[in-house]
Amino acid sequence: MDYYLRALTEKDRDMIYDWRNSESIRVNMFNDQPIPYEAHCQWFDAVLKNESRFYRLFLYKDKPLGLVSFKEMNHQNQTCTWGFYIGEPDAPKGSGTIMGALALDYAFYQLDMRKIIGMVLSFNKRSERFHHKLGFCQEGLFKKEWNRNGQFIDIIRLALFKEDWEKQKEKLNFHFITEE
Repeated sequence: MDYYLRALTEKDRDMIYDWRNSESIRVNMFNDQPIPYEAHCQWFDAVLKNESRFYRLFLYKDKPLGLVSFKEMNHQNQTCTWGFYIGEPDAPKGSGTIMGALALDYAFYQLDMRKIIGMVLSFNKRSERFHHKLGFCQEGLFKKEWNRNGQFIDIIRLALFKEDWEKQKEKLNFHFITEE
């Protein structure tokens, strides 16, 4: 398979540091400030050791393109939040949608979640459209929830249930295996 997800390894540290600090990624993150390398290394080491958060590298023909994460795992309720980005500016067209589909399959079938939650800063219309394309529905709007540089920003909460993903995946015509 040309596109796939894999677990992070130590060799991914610097590449992900560069992605996390690129302006195009940072502008849409909750924390939009540059990340010092030492802080990134501490975060990365914690990610590699943490068994309650799942980070997966997204690759095309063995070339890393992006990152997906699943956090705030609630196994009793089978819910989690997710995050994602394409880090490579020259990623093939459509890679984001494929990454999202692989990631959702991974969450629903490998992590055994029944509901995935996305939190989007309201100005990030591209991410909001992306969620809707994958079948997410808006569950809530947190007015003036996040302070960025003295300005309060709304946060949109979206969610996707496993049974709705099944239907949406058929519409998108995706059938994947999530891990090599």
